[in-house]
Amino acid sequence: MSHQRNAAGATLRCKDGSKPLPDKPTLLADCLKAVLPICNNGNDAKDITAMVWSHKFEDTSTANIRRALGLKDAERGRRVLYIVVFRKLDPITDLSDKEFLAAWWHIVVCHYALWEKNVYHRDISPSNLMVYKTSDGRYIGVLNDFDLSSTRDSSSGQERTGTVPFMAIELLTKEVIKGEVQHLYRHDAESFLWVLTWVCLRYREGQLLRECRPLDGWLKVDAIGCRMKKNDFLITGRHKAQPSSSHLFNWKTARLCFSSLALYHTEDPDTRTVDGEVAFRMWFEQHIHKAGLPLSLLNVCVEKK
Repeated sequence: MSHQRNAAGATLRCKDGSKPLPDKPTLLADCLKAVLPICNNGNDAKDITAMVWSHKFEDTSTANIRRALGLKDAERGRRVLYIVVFRKLDPITDLSDKEFLAAWWHIVVCHYALWEKNVYHRDISPSNLMVYKTSDGRYIGVLNDFDLSSTRDSSSGQERTGTVPFMAIELLTKEVIKGEVQHLYRHDAESFLWVLTWVCLRYREGQLLRECRPLDGWLKVDAIGCRMKKNDFLITGRHKAQPSSSHLFNWKTARLCFSSLALYHTEDPDTRTVDGEVAFRMWFEQHIHKAGLPLSLLNVCVEKK
């Protein structure tokens, strides 16, 4: 997989992707086609990747090559080349202070709106949260990369998806690795909080800290080890964590969100019911309104090009 920037300000993405199961739009172009009608209805699900063009090179698929060579099981592990072109986006980690928190909130709202419309992203991580700048200087958060996403009509929603350091604690288990646990909204919601933590503690003025980076250990362990480290952080680590100077404001909001998440994790796992709208309002909305972000940052209109 490769990415290139062109002079027109779009992102060219070449993807050699496995063929999805029938009716499962896990490939980016297919899933975006399912998402765009939702966005055009004028609701909150508008801050997604703006796809400019896509093409599927079916004639050069590995299945066709295998059949031409007379090989058996031509369709097994089939690979197809896709080229998808987007508008130019920048990493959300480039932002600091209130601009970052506002863009992060744009994406949280967009993600929730999509989930309510049965489009499930399932891979929330810093690299999938992007921004672009409007003509009047504001930054709009964009939810990017639907490669691991699914819809209500997908054949399965229980395979493990996500990036380990940002996955919900409930998903870092042997049962999930075996595909025995359903991926719910609250799992993606928790991932947003881990992303917020990651950026607040590891980035200063849009740059990754070079020395003494907190949470480096999360990158060096497997899923079970990361679960243990996150549990420790949730119990005691978050109270001692020191954000960078450019994310002091954002960390105050993160701590409020974590207070709700920690309360959830103290409940009996067999009786936990928080999900969907309840999780959105309890973990995010009530706290973001306390943050005091200017309405000019929260009330935005997406520019169309």
